[in-house]
Amino acid sequence: MIKDLHSLATIPHSFFIVVDDVGWWCGKDQRYKNGPSRSGLENRRHVLADYKAIIALGKSLDMRIKCGFVIGEWDRSNILARVRNSNKYGSGWDQASRLDPKIDAVRDLINASQDYLELALHGLVHMYWDDNGRMQHAEFYQRNPQGGYVMTPPDISREHLDAYFEIYRQNGLQAPVRSFIPPCFQYVYSQGRDQLSAILAEYGIEYVSTPYASMGWTSDEKPRDVALENGIITVDRTTDLISWDVVAATPPDVLKKSFFGLHWINFLHNEASRNDETVQAWIRYFSRYQHQYDLLVARDIAMASTQALYKKYTRLRLDHEKIVLDFTAVDQLGAVALESSLYLNIANAKKPQPNQAAILHIKERNESFTTYQLVRRMPAASQIVLALVDAD
Repeated sequence: MIKDLHSLATIPHSFFIVVDDVGWWCGKDQRYKNGPSRSGLENRRHVLADYKAIIALGKSLDMRIKCGFVIGEWDRSNILARVRNSNKYGSGWDQASRLDPKIDAVRDLINASQDYLELALHGLVHMYWDDNGRMQHAEFYQRNPQGGYVMTPPDISREHLDAYFEIYRQNGLQAPVRSFIPPCFQYVYSQGRDQLSAILAEYGIEYVSTPYASMGWTSDEKPRDVALENGIITVDRTTDLISWDVVAATPPDVLKKSFFGLHWINFLHNEASRNDETVQAWIRYFSRYQHQYDLLVARDIAMASTQALYKKYTRLRLDHEKIVLDFTAVDQLGAVALESSLYLNIANAKKPQPNQAAILHIKERNESFTTYQLVRRMPAASQIVLALVDAD
């Protein structure tokens, strides 16, 4: 008789890498002179090799790493000169005369490497300049002196988003942008129509990830782990283990059962020709996340966010020699981009056999357990039953 459900089967936590502040060419922190913080790379400009570092990390895990992309320095026709509160120069903004000569080569590399990186909305210039021209943290939410955040007015937020996607198209970047990382992690979770998530949904954003520790909320209680707002799956990336401004950071000793947030320069070197040294250290660290019973190395943001939602809201129980999965709570949430697949780790002593409501595929065999992809047949049943038989 099976008694211990967790040792037999589990819906593993979703592990996924999110990298912030990709897209900058000049990395210098210029807040001291009313500019943005940028990526924090002080000793050189960003180069093609810095994008290759992301790709190498993605290839090592077969992961499409989510890259928070700041797009202002890609502005080829000075669009931001007419976008309110977007930069300190106002109508005098001129990026077109200062485009990096490698911009087309980087664009081509990004387009050719979509299997290993995915660009996410992370703002125009990351910050907000008020009507007096003073920089404030951050682009879509600013700190309220009385506590909490004040949202950028909806019409201005839409101007910023329109400009972002216009610059994106102008550069010939191909993959759809479907996720968002709040600049400076200043964000308010809301299921209502009065906050940013409602506007993001208008622009096709399906996923948000941010540390909940710095997130505001309008709900009765602060969400935990993962939640839904205006159809968007919003995942707690948890607090980053490495400071944003550390170049060539040493990987930590601990493993996180959550999204793993990094900033671009954390795995770059001050000498671009030596990027591989720091990337390899991070590759060795992230290899420890593979083949873990409580962790799923997610392929992309859709798989990672869907798994997080299933992990929290699916009721998993034993019924004699059967596992019953109840998806009622998941389905009631109304996630726009919920995928039909979730992943289970089941001890090798038992072999699961699904009923007609699902299809089961083996994703990976490990020494003591097997990772299964469970595909819900559509329209999805609220319950799926896995009969357990002894393995050969």
